[in-house]
Amino acid sequence: MITQVPKEDLHLIWNEVEPLIKKALDDTYTARDILDGLVKNSFQLFISWEKKVESAVITEVVQYPQKKICRYFLAGGNNMDNWLEPIQQTIEKFAKYNNCDAVEVAGRKGWAKKLKGYEQKVYLFSKELSWVKVVIQVV
Repeated sequence: MITQVPKEDLHLIWNEVEPLIKKALDDTYTARDILDGLVKNSFQLFISWEKKVESAVITEVVQYPQKKICRYFLAGGNNMDNWLEPIQQTIEKFAKYNNCDAVEVAGRKGWAKKLKGYEQKVYLFSKELSWVKVVIQVV
């Protein structure tokens, strides 16, 4: 079964969801950041479950100047073939209901093989910056 978890029910399911989310995290979010975003309704949580949580996907709705996008940026779970397509359909319905123009997926290169109906438009590159503290003395 696929469902969106309301923030009021997070406390009931978070212990099962958190380990799945932690596996998908990089250095941009912590599990606590995700939970805080869910509580504030900045993020949405979709799960698949069959007696227990099998997968968890985190989305956010982003308003660009010309488009409203539903983006999923974290996904973790087991048995992906069982839940990926149904969870995509549920997220797409959520996006339409919320007047989004499109759905985006931010993820690893391997998603390109799994996401039916999605086209790869860009690559995302990142460079870490080292900061040097500059002290200016005014006389």
